[in-house]
Amino acid sequence: MPAPLPLLLALAAALLLAAVPLPSARAQPPVKRIGYLEAGPFWLYTRTWDAFRAAMARDGGFRCEYPPNARFSPGWAPEQMRTLPERATELLRRKDLDMVAGMGTAAVKALLAASDGRIPVIGMGMADPVAAGIVPSAQDSGADNFTCRVTVDRWSTMFRVFHEVVRFRKMGVMYPDTPEGRVYAALGDAEAIASELGFSLVRYAGLSSAETADECRKGLETLREQGMDAFFIGPLNCFDIEGNGLAPLLDTLTAWKIPTFARDGSEYVKAGALMGFSTWDFGPIGAFHARQARAVFEGATPRGLSMLDGTEPSIALNLATAKAIGFEFPFDVLVVADELHETIARPSPSGPQ
Repeated sequence: MPAPLPLLLALAAALLLAAVPLPSARAQPPVKRIGYLEAGPFWLYTRTWDAFRAAMARDGGFRCEYPPNARFSPGWAPEQMRTLPERATELLRRKDLDMVAGMGTAAVKALLAASDGRIPVIGMGMADPVAAGIVPSAQDSGADNFTCRVTVDRWSTMFRVFHEVVRFRKMGVMYPDTPEGRVYAALGDAEAIASELGFSLVRYAGLSSAETADECRKGLETLREQGMDAFFIGPLNCFDIEGNGLAPLLDTLTAWKIPTFARDGSEYVKAGALMGFSTWDFGPIGAFHARQARAVFEGATPRGLSMLDGTEPSIALNLATAKAIGFEFPFDVLVVADELHETIARPSPSGPQ
């Protein structure tokens, strides 16, 4: 007996459906796991890392994970700093990481010393990788598995502009007497520009790696006794923009009528430094490092990537601080300044220093 027509139609439809491939599930981007090492917490590190992660998340090519157990920040005390090599070795021996980020000069040095070349390392948050001896030049990272970001002549420009505006005779600078401390103080550039322009450096190298507020107060008093008439605010923990030590130190310098230049952005100028570079734009910095990381994940050799970032610095001035210390900015400086702040606004501290 022939099959009923409805049954035949149903069978035909089933055969047709079976012949049509169903749409496959949408392919997920590959997962890349990134470890992290810093010597200790610092506001500039936090914002650089946040900007990098945000830039990586905007690109759909990779899905990044940052395992909590692959993040180390031992602390700035000397006994904590001594654990950096151990933490670096621990990260680089792992088999589940695709990259390790080193934040700051000390952390990057520890990673490179422990590296066997297997895991790519990306350096961030460094003042001057060339002066620190981390890379041999702005064109060569020196290690096949390493890349970072290099800005050329930024710090020499900073000291030249500060002296051109203020015309000081003796600029004070504080730092721990370590290779990293001297790099963070941009000491090589300061010495070169001092020799070129004819001013003197007065130095206090008695800080520990912790750079506590008490140590910095003692340092400022010593520099004042040596006759400083200007002060360079470097990336010191006691001057952390989010710490309790910032306000009293700036108040002390203002009371002494000492002009100040802040290396790390106009937030310091808003808080009472006389002048400084305009705020670091962390977005482009994060995007720069994200481009490097994506290129590595796509198969590029880290050493073959460009490290040069030619962003021009801009200048911020605080008119309220100028009035408080009895300083008048030249008119042409006011005209070309990128930011003018007419009040002193201190950020809220996030913790003890």
